[in-house]
Amino acid sequence: MNQLLNIAKMTRPVERGRIYIARVIGCLFLVSIAMRDCPGDITMPKFFSDHMVLQQNSDFPVWGTAEPNQTLTIRFNGTESQATANATGKFSVSIKTPSAGGPYRLEVTDQGNTIGVILDDVMVGEVWLCSGQSNMSWPVEKSTDAAAEALSANNYNQIRLFTVEAHASDQPLEDVAKANPWAICSADNVKDFSAVAFFFGRDLARTLEGTPIGLIDASWSGTRCEAWCSRASLDSVPELNPLLKYWSEIESPNDRNRPGNSFNGMISPLVRYPIKGVLWYQGEANVGRGKQYGTLLPTLIADWRRQLRNEVLPFYFVQLAPHRYLNFPTEALPEIWDAQLKTLKTVPNVAMATTMDLGDIADLHPKNKQSVGKRLAMLALANTYQSPPTTTALNGPMYDKMSIDGPTVRLHFQNTGEGLKNLSKCDPIESFLICGGDKVFHPANVIDIGENWVDIVSPEVSSPTEVRYCWDDTAASFLGNSGGLPAFPFRTDNFRLSSEDAMF
Repeated sequence: MNQLLNIAKMTRPVERGRIYIARVIGCLFLVSIAMRDCPGDITMPKFFSDHMVLQQNSDFPVWGTAEPNQTLTIRFNGTESQATANATGKFSVSIKTPSAGGPYRLEVTDQGNTIGVILDDVMVGEVWLCSGQSNMSWPVEKSTDAAAEALSANNYNQIRLFTVEAHASDQPLEDVAKANPWAICSADNVKDFSAVAFFFGRDLARTLEGTPIGLIDASWSGTRCEAWCSRASLDSVPELNPLLKYWSEIESPNDRNRPGNSFNGMISPLVRYPIKGVLWYQGEANVGRGKQYGTLLPTLIADWRRQLRNEVLPFYFVQLAPHRYLNFPTEALPEIWDAQLKTLKTVPNVAMATTMDLGDIADLHPKNKQSVGKRLAMLALANTYQSPPTTTALNGPMYDKMSIDGPTVRLHFQNTGEGLKNLSKCDPIESFLICGGDKVFHPANVIDIGENWVDIVSPEVSSPTEVRYCWDDTAASFLGNSGGLPAFPFRTDNFRLSSEDAMF
């Protein structure tokens, strides 16, 4: 060593520079030879990371890319599986996940254990995909009691958070373009995370004690329902042809609202990831096209269930809250409510959380996301987990049927709990409308309330035929049940809607 140091001291600066450059070139040459001789790196989609949650009791696929024809070993929970990459380098293998628990280590290595991916603190539990537009992406830090709510997150480290960053694509992607990797729920990590998703997950964690909860937020403000459906699902519905034709004439391949684009960029990469269910909070961007939304929402639900390989996948969505949509007639929002209610009644294994008491007429983004998350959790715990409900009323009263006796209409309801009640501090309960044969609606008064029925009359209608309730975007729903939940808006008629011809 001393000899080398002495030689270096005797070498002139120019010569030392030449020697240094020669050595660097030599090292780079050796590195290039080594890289050619070594197998390629193993890569996996971005949602494979430390702190991830695997759906319990599932056949969970582990996939990615490696050197073509390379044999890999996958280790998890004391078991080993083998997978061989195909000619293009893709590999996939399925592992059995146990019941809820953890932490585990997930390893994917080559046969010599010289390269690989090692994931630590992997949990097994319940995974929920949370999607929609801005009211779903609305963060905890902008919600009611933000500081206290964020601080509470430190008590729920069994909840793990994953955020898919907004990205549109005109072709289905195999991996998300960008994402915030899985993170342990904490005051810092939850601030920017979906408030509805967090409050939902928090209630699940409180009831499903010891069960890790994985929440995947894949939402994007201002996006329309058709953007979240796969293009193939839309192509199969003739009623949607005008919408697709409209977009075919617009040159904007990466527009987030182009049919299929949000699905391609944010949902398509996730369809192989086993989940327990879906939360959906969207529809504001489709106001004005309520009639069409009655086709789009069931199309999306069927599409996602097919893509996620579960035809009965639980799907819980949020009713839009009252709000004055300035550029639309007052019945535009009620027509979305009508579409949501029809979806609730006709599509199996879905539920809708009422929000008629949670809106802000002047703000499209009500800050009380706690109640939204809680109501979604109540539905999931009762319907998906069969957890005994803490209340006799899981949801708001829902119109069932009516009978007419002279000028009086008797309306029967479901979901009444221990009985219907007036949620307001004044009489009478408003927002009921009655029409006769002329199809002109007039305000009606509630004259009597029973356990599951109300009687209404209108002084201006002697021979009633149809009823509407809360058929105005700022209407208040003061008819409620014993749980304090307001009734859903409804109509008994099948009259032509203002959005009948709105296709795009």
